[in-house]
Amino acid sequence: MTPLLSICIPAYERPDFLKRLLDSIAQQVFKDFEVIITDDSVSRDNEELLFNTPYKFSIHYQRNPRPLGTPLNWMEGIKHASGHWIKIMHDDDYFTDKYALENFAAQLDEGADILFSGYYSYDERTQTKKNKTISLSAFQSIKRDPYRLFSDNLIGPPSVVLFRKSMQELYDSKLKWLVDLEAYVRMMRRYSCRYITQPLVTMSYNDSQVTNSCFREPSVEIPEALYYYKKHGQATFRSIISYDGWWRLIRNLSIRSEGQLKEYADGQSVPSFLVRIVRFQQRISPAVLGVGIFSKILMGISYQFNR
Repeated sequence: MTPLLSICIPAYERPDFLKRLLDSIAQQVFKDFEVIITDDSVSRDNEELLFNTPYKFSIHYQRNPRPLGTPLNWMEGIKHASGHWIKIMHDDDYFTDKYALENFAAQLDEGADILFSGYYSYDERTQTKKNKTISLSAFQSIKRDPYRLFSDNLIGPPSVVLFRKSMQELYDSKLKWLVDLEAYVRMMRRYSCRYITQPLVTMSYNDSQVTNSCFREPSVEIPEALYYYKKHGQATFRSIISYDGWWRLIRNLSIRSEGQLKEYADGQSVPSFLVRIVRFQQRISPAVLGVGIFSKILMGISYQFNR
């Protein structure tokens, strides 16, 4: 019998986190699902976990012949999924309580192609949890202009998303840092989306996350931002909120010259609006740019000249 949901877990060398996720799945009141694990691990620790901890739900496990990385390993799980709906869960994230899947499933008859939920963030080092759920009105604002996510991804990680398997707007394998944000832009432009204002998923912050190797790394962030611009064009900086994302990109990466920008562009063409942001920030000391209120005022002035 075809399950309603397929929970696709891209795993990598984190058996303790994987066990926590599988335990949270085992506790779910809603049972009409299957679990697909595609494992990029070199070790067999995850296999041993599954062998030594039998679960009472269907698990399809595949150890990839070679590591696929982000996001190819996400999509590998989808290839093996038989459910009508896809739920990607990163192996270090987990369901917040036993009613999480039931709350997702309860929204499936409302006509949407994609469901987003609120989430908690959990810092593994400090063991502190924060509710990152946004209001319904904030979500509606994002739906009207999904490009504002470039300034602040208020939606969250792929673990908060449930979508129809028939959807074609999946994750772009050329991206790693902006992969979820860029996919949300395409999803929201093309499909019907709903938001569940409950934190149904808990997202882990830990030292083994892929994003740690990308954060504040200009050789990653600049080429991906330019690729994002190439795909979506001027809509990516049309509003002052999305423009602020580009402003902070240049400021936070300490890009102080056109030469630096072109060096990190890795051969891609640099749009004129971004060159103008660099030229504007060149005339301002980093100390002033680092003061929030001054940076916002200067960004607003730059936006008016750069429209």
